[in-house]
Amino acid sequence: MKIGAKLAVTMTEQGVISDPVVEIQGQRIVGVGANADPRQADLYVDGILLPGLISTHTHLHGLVAYGHPVPAPTGFWPFLKEYWWPFVEDVLTAEDIAHLAAYASVLHLKNGYTCFCDVMEAPYAEPGFMSVEAEAVERTGARALLSNEATERAGPDIARKLLQENERLLDRQGRVRGLMSVHTTFSCSGSYIQEAKEIARSRKALFQLHVSEGTYHVEDTLKRFGQRPVPYLRDLGVLDEDTLASQCVHLNEEEIRILAETGTKVTHNPISNMEIGTGVAPLAAMLQAGIDVSLGDDGFVRAFDPFVNLSTTFLLHALISPGQVSPLDILSLHTTRAARALHLEAGSIAPGQLADLILLRDRSPAPLSPENVISHLVLGVTGGDVSHVIVDGQVVVAEGQVCTVDEKAAKDQAMETISRLWENARRLRG
Repeated sequence: MKIGAKLAVTMTEQGVISDPVVEIQGQRIVGVGANADPRQADLYVDGILLPGLISTHTHLHGLVAYGHPVPAPTGFWPFLKEYWWPFVEDVLTAEDIAHLAAYASVLHLKNGYTCFCDVMEAPYAEPGFMSVEAEAVERTGARALLSNEATERAGPDIARKLLQENERLLDRQGRVRGLMSVHTTFSCSGSYIQEAKEIARSRKALFQLHVSEGTYHVEDTLKRFGQRPVPYLRDLGVLDEDTLASQCVHLNEEEIRILAETGTKVTHNPISNMEIGTGVAPLAAMLQAGIDVSLGDDGFVRAFDPFVNLSTTFLLHALISPGQVSPLDILSLHTTRAARALHLEAGSIAPGQLADLILLRDRSPAPLSPENVISHLVLGVTGGDVSHVIVDGQVVVAEGQVCTVDEKAAKDQAMETISRLWENARRLRG
């Protein structure tokens, strides 16, 4: 299959190509040409071709929180303890997870994500719930790395079950695979974190955890261990190039240096950080230190649109660190840097890369050119501009419509699930 467009943003040394034709064979890109006749293409959109966008941290069950009838408290710790845990995560069943994951996957795909890294948390769900999620996501055609947020906050038996759920997913091959995740240092002991990391290391799998999302996390680690979170995790031996540290809002210079020296990857989640009021991660300083930072959506529905995520990130950091982060830097957070974080041969358009691509309609209010297209992508596009999405060489979204599953049925099931969970929250609140 040959794909054509007006412009292609390759995210390689080729930069932006005019009149591209990208050839796909099977699951890989085999050729990238420029100045081609559009009639050569089997699929042509008079717009922009770019690599599929990647979210390195999401919570697909975050759909439940959008418009929730119980107001969320301000502050990180109250948000978790009084809202997110009791009204969202602690009440999920395997069936709930399947319905929420399927529809959230559809929304990610339609908006231009071809891959996401999901961290489910449902400690009281029946055994096998992660396999149920994997099957639901796989049916949508998305590429995904899945895990549950293993934690000790619900007791030792559940803590053991959650590690086992993750470990079973590590056997999966194909588009939907597993990784190992734990929550963080205030809900997991040092030995539990080390055990999870050792499982990941022995299976050559990625390892993910939350780091310094709120000031509570820093204060708790200092109080109990006499160290800030990053030095504490380094001394546990869990920081390396296969570890993805999500959030990293409250870092000092020493912690940035440690993350860089250990090769630890960082996921930046600005929309959720702003909505909860946890702060702003030092993106410019981390990039300058050589850390591979990528973007996640953290399960906040507004960020299920990667272009909203890109524009928000750019504007936020243009405000707090003017001139230090470029539009190309920002675009790399959802492409090349995200691919490196997840160890994927993706995030760019080049021979040998996975055929994960998206095509955008040209709705620019000014003429598009190789000189302005990256700024347009970061500041002027929304998910509604997405025309086609290709994952593993297969068209999964065509003319803005999902081809793999019945979107209406997926939405209806998710809406029924959310409505029931909301009613449950009203009862719990009294």
